[in-house]
Amino acid sequence: MKSFLKLSFISVIVLFFSSCGKKNEVGKMIPDNAMFVAQVNLKSLGNKLSWKEIQQTDIYKKAISDSSMEEWRKKLLEDPSGSGIDFDEGLIFFTADHNGNKYFAVEGKIKNTGDFDQFNKNFSDGAATKDGDISLLNLKDNGVVGRDNAHFVYLMNPESKMVDMGKWKDRLNLPKNNAPADRSVEFSDLCKKLFSLKTDSSLAKNDKFASLLKETGDIHIYQNTDAMINNSPAMGMLGMLKLDAFTKGNSSTYTINFDNGKIDVSQKLFVSKELTDIVKKYMGNSIDMDMIKKIPSNNVIGLLASNFKPEGITEMIKLTGVDGMINSYTQPMGFNLDDFSKATNGKWLLASTDLNISDSMHHPEFNYIFAAGIDNKASLQKMLDAAKKTTSQMGKDSLVNYVMNDKLFAQSNHTSFANQYLNGNSNTSFNFADKISGHPVAFYFDIHKLLSQFSSWNMSKPGRKEMLDKSLDTWNNIISTGGEFNKGGFIFNTEVNLVNKDRNSLQQLSNYLNQLFLIHEKEKTETSNSTALPDSLLVPPPADTIK
Repeated sequence: MKSFLKLSFISVIVLFFSSCGKKNEVGKMIPDNAMFVAQVNLKSLGNKLSWKEIQQTDIYKKAISDSSMEEWRKKLLEDPSGSGIDFDEGLIFFTADHNGNKYFAVEGKIKNTGDFDQFNKNFSDGAATKDGDISLLNLKDNGVVGRDNAHFVYLMNPESKMVDMGKWKDRLNLPKNNAPADRSVEFSDLCKKLFSLKTDSSLAKNDKFASLLKETGDIHIYQNTDAMINNSPAMGMLGMLKLDAFTKGNSSTYTINFDNGKIDVSQKLFVSKELTDIVKKYMGNSIDMDMIKKIPSNNVIGLLASNFKPEGITEMIKLTGVDGMINSYTQPMGFNLDDFSKATNGKWLLASTDLNISDSMHHPEFNYIFAAGIDNKASLQKMLDAAKKTTSQMGKDSLVNYVMNDKLFAQSNHTSFANQYLNGNSNTSFNFADKISGHPVAFYFDIHKLLSQFSSWNMSKPGRKEMLDKSLDTWNNIISTGGEFNKGGFIFNTEVNLVNKDRNSLQQLSNYLNQLFLIHEKEKTETSNSTALPDSLLVPPPADTIK
């Protein structure tokens, strides 16, 4: 229960610590080396799921009824505005590097300075100090909060108990130790710098970030991939490669909306000029829908299709400067990078069908098909011959059975399935076809079909069937498309589709989590009762029944 409440509390904190207005004044207190910035439009989210609705959930009622909870926490849960934070104006959080060390920051606007100061006394054993217009307060767990009359900044160690980022620590290369260093002096100085950050050193001048904030969305995310990679210890091992062409200036933006029946994610990927030129040159206009129609099964659980000429991959390899090394390795095997470039025409397909998990994940049954359009059959044959020399998995009944004609190459875990794909006359119709056609890249995954496979499992464990039923009633599929170039970046769109199309997805997710919580609580009660010895076992039987 504690872990569940902790997860719920962290989710609320993430929502609270991340929103602001649409003007790029938001970026004036964010350093330009920020690796990850998240903004949540609480006003928009509140229109879709109000705090009063949250207070009606069993998760909230369980938390508020905890007798061990401090009174100030209860008051804050009852009325978050008591913190003095102006949630209508929003907040924003980010991670960045300072003098070689990562830190986590939360920024926003103040609605009432008195309430805000009183709120922060709960996190500190000391008194605030003044430095000009800035008030600074050292927090427990070695954090610092600074404010003027309008804005505030929290600065914390990533390993602080207040900042439990889980697996994000791996992605952002954040330290994992549980004993945060005392950086209060550093944070106090940094805090003052953030209040007076020059435009040239902030995200205020970042056009990509400014453009992101103009998009209508419930959540905005900016990821500085360049900064993240450069701050990764693994980069030292890759120093011999010319990776600047891949990483310099790379960033991504995400706009997330909780719409009726789906969670919509719009992504824009910005890469270096060299990489942009290559991708634009070799990216096809659209995936080949005829290749998808040839799949000899309408029971598709997952699919990935693209139209990207292999010459582009070769050009990317040349940018790293390792093309000579690769050719020296592949030439004794009978092929080189030019053969790889000429072998296929860039139309690719990978699909998995007919999944049957039965009652075990150890030996699932399925079919997969990998298909590619052939450009130069002789070059392709060279690569296949080399593969046969290096692996024994190219034979009958292996995972890499293949067949081909003059136009198509098909590989599968079953030769019969590959032959059906290549030689059959399938014209299979898929209900997701219209949504993925017309794009250079497309991805489809059927969550509902995967979950349905578990219905045949042993459901004797309390709550297991109820959880599965709730999941089946909630999740439908994921559809992702994109690859087009627009206004300096490559655009992608992902839909996480829910079963119910008539209700906004945020309300549905709230209800789903609440239902899982109730099942979890019921399961705990039943487990606790089952471990108690019944009275008949505690009281000895009458003497005349003993023989």
